[in-house]
Amino acid sequence: MITQLTGILLEKATAAAVVGVGGVGFEVGVSLATYDRLPEVGHSVTLHTYLLVREDALALYGFHDQAERAFFIRLLSVSGVGARTALALLSSFSPSDLAQTIVAGDSRRLSGVPGIGKKTAERIIVELRDKLPAIPPPPPTSPTVTDGDALLKQDVISALVNFGWASSLVERAVAQTFAEETSRDLSHLIKQTMKRLYR
Repeated sequence: MITQLTGILLEKATAAAVVGVGGVGFEVGVSLATYDRLPEVGHSVTLHTYLLVREDALALYGFHDQAERAFFIRLLSVSGVGARTALALLSSFSPSDLAQTIVAGDSRRLSGVPGIGKKTAERIIVELRDKLPAIPPPPPTSPTVTDGDALLKQDVISALVNFGWASSLVERAVAQTFAEETSRDLSHLIKQTMKRLYR
């Protein structure tokens, strides 16, 4: 089992990163929270990883801290929740917010995430309410990064379409977000657009 990777960040996108270790590039699926804390390409990075073994493929997922990795593994234990859905949940909620939502039994908030219907949300609550991993305090907010709006909009749209929303809905929500938000931090913009999509 590959539980940790330390190497050079070769590529990064909102859904995956490539880490170079000993001349080999490992593609690692990541949540938005982990993406937001990745260094610049070319710098050293350490990710806590989980290797998901499927009949047709091996998929590696990476996390900035062990708490997020533990939550990911717990989510996979729920029937009907796959890796993509688990990453979407961890991209929509911080681990502490997700834990609070589950403990509160708020299936409506959970079912706002693409790929999670009402029954799956209720199943997550029932199966995980008493099995949640220990959650440390949330990390400090990343500094705001300014970028060209056109490219930034495409990054936000691409990330949310990858999470399962229809591109037409995402484009309208992104336009509203950019019109109302002054921050140009990618993670912040994605989260604010998600809030609009949940309405």
